[in-house]
Amino acid sequence: MHFEDADTVVSPDKSEREQLTTREIMRTEILTIAFDAPLSEAERLLGEYRIGGLPVTNEAGHIIGVVSMRDLLERYAQDPDGSSRRHDSGFYHPASDGDWGELEDFSIPEESSDTVGDIMTPHVYTVGADDNLPTIASKMVACNVHRILVTEKGRKVGFISSMDVLKALANN
Repeated sequence: MHFEDADTVVSPDKSEREQLTTREIMRTEILTIAFDAPLSEAERLLGEYRIGGLPVTNEAGHIIGVVSMRDLLERYAQDPDGSSRRHDSGFYHPASDGDWGELEDFSIPEESSDTVGDIMTPHVYTVGADDNLPTIASKMVACNVHRILVTEKGRKVGFISSMDVLKALANN
């Protein structure tokens, strides 16, 4: 690490950053939701845990997609009868973490029979548990995502957000 005058930002040495691995910066507690869960359950979990999105799992527990607060808002707040479909998920984008005011004024229509699988995005972006920080950042940039799942031997083991990457850089 090198330091300059007090007005200059401290910058970690490039080799130190490159040595950081996914395993060192990932979060290991992942809340998921089943693809056949009612949307009211997704709404409850997103609001209760104040999170932007949830990985969606099949019967075997494998992640098959994602559903986000933005998905719910855009499906019902802008399309109250739920007739339109979206092609991209807010799970991966930063704006989905800041719209809590919208969620508080929002509820899924009681007559809705939609499930998480009906509105989820089937894209799952991943990195390996031993990938280094440049690989993680490059993948997030290439996929244009702000959250990415971490897998090891085909199983989910954690996730990393763009904020986790920034914290790792700031702390190293």
